[in-house]
Amino acid sequence: NIAAAHLGLRHTIGQSFMVSDVFTGPEGWELVRSVEPELQCEGYPFEKLPHVIHYCQRYMIGKWFINKYKLRKDFISCEAPLLMQPPADAAVRYNYGIAADGKRKEYTKKQPSQMAFMTCHLIRALNQAAVYYKDHHCDPKTANYDRTYTFHKDMSDETTVN
Repeated sequence: NIAAAHLGLRHTIGQSFMVSDVFTGPEGWELVRSVEPELQCEGYPFEKLPHVIHYCQRYMIGKWFINKYKLRKDFISCEAPLLMQPPADAAVRYNYGIAADGKRKEYTKKQPSQMAFMTCHLIRALNQAAVYYKDHHCDPKTANYDRTYTFHKDMSDETTVN
């Protein structure tokens, strides 16, 4: 800006604050990829979390899929089940994703970690919001805390990374 230029302040463009689109760069993907693939879904170090996860795409690793436009409208309710969490080793196990419509997308070497990070962290955050709602607004005897909600009827593995 003009005031900074007038004072001779140097600027540095930060590109690691946010992650969003797995298929573009630069965003903060280097930060995510600096964490071992085995930790993308569980055990991710807090100090390496991007500041912002921009939930604007669809994300999928194996058959675990999340898209805000496909999420059931009553997800935050007493009756709706929670989302099924991907396996802890999803970034190692899968080199592809299968969308809700059944279309399969193969990933490059970098993309499984990125997709696992986004899918796992978004599902966890959505579940935390739903649990908070259930804990504060639902009858504990009837609130649905089952982690069974998926976008595929059959969640069995098709193939895995060799």
